[in-house]
Amino acid sequence: MNNYKFKFWHYGLVLTVGVAALITYNLEASDKSYFLSGEATHGHHQVELSCSTCHGDGFTGQEVIQQACTGCHSEELALANDSHPRKKFLDPRNANLLNQLDARQCVSCHTEHKPEITHEMGVTLAGDFCVHCHSDIAENRPNHANFEFDTCASAGCHNYHDNRYLYEGFLTANIDAPDLLEDGQLPLRTLVASWKETHPHSESDQLASPDMTPPSNSGNQTTDIVGHWRSSTHAQTDTNCSSCHSDGQWQFSSAEIVDTCGDCHSQQRDEFTRGKHGLRLSQDVPEAFRKVSGAMTPVEALIPMKSSAQSELSCISCHGAHETDTRNAAVDACLSCHNDEHSLAYRASAHFKHWQADSSSGVSCANCHMPREVRGDQVAVNHNQNHNLRPNEKMLPVCLSCHGVEFSVAALADKQLLKSNFNGPVENQHETFQLIRERIAKIQSSK
Repeated sequence: MNNYKFKFWHYGLVLTVGVAALITYNLEASDKSYFLSGEATHGHHQVELSCSTCHGDGFTGQEVIQQACTGCHSEELALANDSHPRKKFLDPRNANLLNQLDARQCVSCHTEHKPEITHEMGVTLAGDFCVHCHSDIAENRPNHANFEFDTCASAGCHNYHDNRYLYEGFLTANIDAPDLLEDGQLPLRTLVASWKETHPHSESDQLASPDMTPPSNSGNQTTDIVGHWRSSTHAQTDTNCSSCHSDGQWQFSSAEIVDTCGDCHSQQRDEFTRGKHGLRLSQDVPEAFRKVSGAMTPVEALIPMKSSAQSELSCISCHGAHETDTRNAAVDACLSCHNDEHSLAYRASAHFKHWQADSSSGVSCANCHMPREVRGDQVAVNHNQNHNLRPNEKMLPVCLSCHGVEFSVAALADKQLLKSNFNGPVENQHETFQLIRERIAKIQSSK
């Protein structure tokens, strides 16, 4: 019997089958990062391996990608009163503009997996992209004649989608406000306080003990849990053990914690899962990906985090499982993970000193990044920490609670001051206000 001899093309066939098997395995059950053409942006890196979230099944066309973009961001754009909505470029009168830049498609400006050309806000165009449509700006605004087109998006000037706090009318109306408002303070939260008013409880009519038997191996921990629960808002609202630990369940995954808390706190759950802290648990992400990837851990972030911050993020990462210490959640919980220059400088800032003296008038991490909002006749906290993070001007509503608009815009435009957590003076006023004053003077002189 003759020994079979492999020919050269046989080796190629074996190699091809092996590579195909490896690709199939990684696509179906393992690490899809092999197939990424480049890193995802800061906003999408958490779900970069959930390819179908943006591309659909089978990497379908551009229209599916556009629908994915609007599926996640349409509500935010509507809230911002998008200054460049897609419908503007569907108008035949603007058809000629599309020859320069197809603004109908999000990916025209925001192309993923292109880290070498990705700038602020995930923009992958050159910084002077505004010139494509606004090359004649100096004719309408002569005082803009000497400005470079890559300066349009400087804080305090323009933002492509969200210009709510940069409209000239708004800035003009607030231009003469002092740097520090005499009676400035953040809105006071009313949601829990109003509930207590309509559902009065006293120490005597609180539950005498939790209504379920804890696990037999819990030991002395049970006493601590009961003590924490007794001093919490949950005890005052008759939210006891069985409210969360139904069917005798004592251990929860991060996703289960968010779902359980969301049974009562649906608004907070929805906001949390729109931000980076809870994005992987969002309903917008395929369920299969949520099961495989789990919740985000701080050390996976693109900004510096403490190496000790290894636990998955959920509601109890900040609030604790049985106590509701909002003061701890507002500062200490943040600083237990974040290790960037801005966060590390907070304890040396004037904001922190005021917070230590009086948490109602001071400014915590949460006061800025999880702002208090008026909702009907209530004031509640927005639990999406990305809500007012980018661009910087979106922080203005918080700043304006205590500071004048000129001071606030100048502070937000100063990158070094941002890094130091505003631990220093605002050296220069923003040029925007000089232009506004010149325009006001010109209008008044023409009357």
